[in-house]
Amino acid sequence: MASKVSYNVRALDRAIRILDMLAEGKTLKLNQLSQQLGMSTSTTYRILETLTNHQYVAHNERKRGYSLGIRCLELAREYYANNDIRLIASPELVILRDQTRETVHMGILDQMWVVYLEKLQGLHAVGIMSSRIGSRSPAYCTALGKALIAYKDVEEVRSHYQQAGLKVFTPSTLKTVEELLAELERVREQGFALDLEEHEPDVVCVGAPIFNEQGNVCAAISTSGPASRLGKLKEDQKLIDCTLEAARRISRKLKNQIKDGIVFPD
Repeated sequence: MASKVSYNVRALDRAIRILDMLAEGKTLKLNQLSQQLGMSTSTTYRILETLTNHQYVAHNERKRGYSLGIRCLELAREYYANNDIRLIASPELVILRDQTRETVHMGILDQMWVVYLEKLQGLHAVGIMSSRIGSRSPAYCTALGKALIAYKDVEEVRSHYQQAGLKVFTPSTLKTVEELLAELERVREQGFALDLEEHEPDVVCVGAPIFNEQGNVCAAISTSGPASRLGKLKEDQKLIDCTLEAARRISRKLKNQIKDGIVFPD
């Protein structure tokens, strides 16, 4: 049987690469974009002008560079407003935040990166986490990420990180692939993941997976706070249980909503 042909529109591929670079939140100049893309400035400029005309890119005269345009915000708003998992999970995330008084996240996996779909700030006065809705973090050093990749094929995880490596963010970051695989085995055994200051100093988290109707992990949630307050997270069974139970309730709701064919309101 003939293999499936992979189609790729070169100009569109280049435009998407530009949007991906600008999605990091920095204003980039024409020469910076062309150099990182390996394209001539004239080609890069033509693509930027097309994206600017359609408001997917904005030109900042003061900074003499380019950033994401308002159309990207409109697309993000529509995705955010109509995401089924987020709609189902939101009431449970509020309950979890109110129970624990700590910051609550929900995220999905994108090529071994966690993308944050939701963040509810904790009820304590000071917020310390850099995460924000739409941003991404490495999966191997976050509780959300570990809860997601723990259920992927072990060899796929091994192969990815043997090639990509494990960037060290703090003294607690896992440093070898074997350490990571052992940690993911523990996650599968206990049903939850921990981040003990592995991505950000003084931030600890417990994460739990959400399962869809096929029994596959489709998202994860976490409860996070400062190590100065949650230093004995491993022993905080109440916090762990609250997070696990919230994930179970979301999983049950997700399965029931799809099974019953419920249509979400506009």
